[in-house]
Amino acid sequence: MVIAVVLWAGNLLIGRGVNEIMPPIGLAFWRWAGALPIFLVLAWPRLRVEWRVALRHWRITLLLSIMSVTLFNTFIYIGLGSTSAINAMLVLAARPTMIVVLSYLFFAERITPVQGLGFVLGLVGTAIIVLRGNMNILNGAEISPGDLWIVGAAVCWAVYTVFLSKRPAIHGTSFMAVSVVIGLLLLTPFYLWEAIFVKPMPVAPESFWSIGYLVVFATVVAYACYDRAVGQLGANRVALISYLGTAVGSIGAVILLGEQFFAYHGAGIAIILLGIYLGSRKRPPADAQGQP
Repeated sequence: MVIAVVLWAGNLLIGRGVNEIMPPIGLAFWRWAGALPIFLVLAWPRLRVEWRVALRHWRITLLLSIMSVTLFNTFIYIGLGSTSAINAMLVLAARPTMIVVLSYLFFAERITPVQGLGFVLGLVGTAIIVLRGNMNILNGAEISPGDLWIVGAAVCWAVYTVFLSKRPAIHGTSFMAVSVVIGLLLLTPFYLWEAIFVKPMPVAPESFWSIGYLVVFATVVAYACYDRAVGQLGANRVALISYLGTAVGSIGAVILLGEQFFAYHGAGIAIILLGIYLGSRKRPPADAQGQP
């Protein structure tokens, strides 16, 4: 899961950095189109049999394909065109809370008070880093259409995470291959519309290296790690660990971009780590809670 968080830390940076050069739907489309052959090669020995299992459970397969492949990153890239990085990070920081709420509503998955405190601390630590320890930054913040796209992306990811444990009982790479095929087919009409009437995908060095990173690291490797983590740890614990994204992004900016490390970085990271520690603690067994 930590690997996925680290690799996804670059997704927002690339999406924001190439926004003026590359159209958002085109970026999402080619990200998945580039990943599809890799998933097919990795999954082919099993996929020849398991694709039938996925189609027998077509409702959950379709839902997960739409939420992850068709919508999530598309909404992210569209939103980054008209919102600030601060707003985007704050909105996406709400994903763990959304996951906990949806887990309770759909599957009655509860959390302990200590785990709840962990989620609160994770959100507080994220806010400290994003706001640079200065709440006055919010005074100039305004809600833009981009913020609403990011909210939509956060909801899509929460739904995907909560229902991922209900996916067909097939190998992870087989399921990803099927999901990408379905999600990409649904995304294609929107990509063609954008390419014809809005802006075509440019053939430039920035396009190749951006899509290359997104395909190999932010898609193939990261999604494989994430899906495995949800299956092993459960949606709520994985949601909490995702707070690490802000901490990783801050450290990466210091190491890779030469930015300064301030006290609020250290405070925010410490609070996030404390929240993850508390929230990741397993619930005590029923008899230890005094239950029959």
